[in-house]
Amino acid sequence: PVHLVEKAQTLGGHARSLHRIYKGEALGSYVRKLIQQVERHPGITVHLGAHITRVDGFVGNFKTLVADGPSQTAIDHGVAILATGAQAYVPKEFLYGEHPAVVTHLDLDALLHNNDARLAAARNVAFIQCVGSRDSEHPYCSKVCCTHTLTSALALKEMDPDKNIYVLYRDLRAYGTRERLYQEARARGVLFFAYTPDNPPSAESRGKHVVLTFQDPVLGRPVSVDADLLCLATAIVSHHDHTLARLFKVSMDTDGWLLEAHQKLRPVEFAVDGIFLCGLAHYPKPLDESIAQAQAAAAKAMTILAQKSIRVGGQVAIIDAPRCCGCRGCIEVCPYGAVEFNAVEKKSEVNAALCKGCGACAAACPSEAVVLMGFDHRQIYAQIEKGLAA
Repeated sequence: PVHLVEKAQTLGGHARSLHRIYKGEALGSYVRKLIQQVERHPGITVHLGAHITRVDGFVGNFKTLVADGPSQTAIDHGVAILATGAQAYVPKEFLYGEHPAVVTHLDLDALLHNNDARLAAARNVAFIQCVGSRDSEHPYCSKVCCTHTLTSALALKEMDPDKNIYVLYRDLRAYGTRERLYQEARARGVLFFAYTPDNPPSAESRGKHVVLTFQDPVLGRPVSVDADLLCLATAIVSHHDHTLARLFKVSMDTDGWLLEAHQKLRPVEFAVDGIFLCGLAHYPKPLDESIAQAQAAAAKAMTILAQKSIRVGGQVAIIDAPRCCGCRGCIEVCPYGAVEFNAVEKKSEVNAALCKGCGACAAACPSEAVVLMGFDHRQIYAQIEKGLAA
């Protein structure tokens, strides 16, 4: 059985807003069919408009409290997959929100999906890449923006081959087979102009149009375009959901992306056993890569669910109860939440299933009550004495 917790009132995420992917497939009908399959599946319970309020336990024995409106549901589960997604950056640049001709990629997808009359009337369409990304606030590349622009530009050319389409870019990253989109766009007459962060384009309102001014690197002088439609390729930004990361005791980087245990060896796992990640919660990526990562996360989760019992690691901390003074210093420093306080005994206790053997608790304990198996204090003192004697 699977419990799917969704904070929105509908499933599908950003896929419902996309017009096409780079290979040309339309997403609308596919996503609607997928949502119906999920909602009708007898083994899947969907919680819409819900959020997680508490997580206890460890691999194979989690208990999560889900708030669904006024009611709360306790779910017992063996593993968890975090696929919380991301969001589009809302630009403050280039007159967005001030002029109706300025849109984002998702806005343009909605116009294409609805075959809006504004697209047929637009003679000059311009795209500006890296809006809100690869800067001091969001220093990373969002990876999908260049391909999205090329796909949209070709869709506009299909509507009217005589449209004038301008793409202003810093670095065009149409990697792999996406290079064919760039070649096709050039062949169909889409014009590309490079700009630098030191000399970005500027946008000025002029009636129903937006005057876009930029430096042509070939001519070496400023060029202006009277754009009927200006599309901004904005960054993908994290939700910065620190609450969720704290509940599941998983790591997050400074940009708000969830950190896997190892980029090469454990790309869909966290350091905490039994919790996996996929999709935009991990980092910006195109749809096909999100699906591949989701399949990998499900496969890794099944390796745990298929076992009748789980063997924990031998290098864990133990607490000598008579020496424990109950100061709780070990609880404060444990990054995995493996140490708990026994209120009856007034002593700390280690959950071996959660402990990763980092030794932080042993180093913090003033009474030397915490011992990391294989590295107890007597062994360490013996090593020091032998080292000093030599």
